[in-house]
Formats: sequence, structure tokens, C-alpha cells
Amino acid sequence: MRIIGTVIRGKGEGRVLGFPTANLKINLPFILADGVYLAKIKVKDQKYRALAVKGMAQDLEVWLKDFSGDLYGQELAVEIGQKISELGTFTNQQELIAKIKADLKIAEKLWATN
Repeated sequence: MRIIGTVIRGKGEGRVLGFPTANLKINLPFILADGVYLAKIKVKDQKYRALAVKGMAQDLEVWLKDFSGDLYGQELAVEIGQKISELGTFTNQQELIAKIKADLKIAEKLWATN
């Protein structure tokens, strides 16, 4: 599945947690179950492995492996891959960080085999 959206400013929570993400505003409706997915994203001429998070809103949040820079206002095409986990509820930041690290560990193993 390919989803295209424009990077908008979010709350900056990912950056505070040490995992900066790009929040995409999606203009066309899409059907994707809530969860965390492997993804691929092309920025200019560079391809990045990524994680995409689909929550309850009709937006998408993406984390790009080995990316640094400013994506605000850019249109990104996200190739959605395999779902690797469900969303969770967390009572504190440490629980959320542990979940993100666990998802990244799963992603790294899957990327290593592809």
C-alpha cells in the first residue's frame, strides 16, 4: 500500500522521547488497521527504511532510520509493509520508550533478512 501525505507539525513528542517522527496529513481516505508497520520512504533521491504508525486519526506518523533534517511541508510517499505490532496504552514515558525500542528491535531483525 502506498500512502502520500504532507509533513505537518505535531506536538514534538517523538523528538522529546528520542525518536523524532514526521506527522503526515493524508488528504485522501485510506484503510489501514491501527498499528506499527515496516515502511519505506523516499526523500529526494535517498530511500529510507522506516516505521509507520497508524493511530485512531486519519493521519500517519513515520520514523525514518538514519535520517536527519527538516521534512516540514514536504510531500512524502510511504510504502507500507508488514505490520509488526499493535498500538498500546502506556502509563508513563518509560513504558512508551520500551515499546518503541521493542518495535525497532523487531524491525531491525526483519530488515536484516530483506
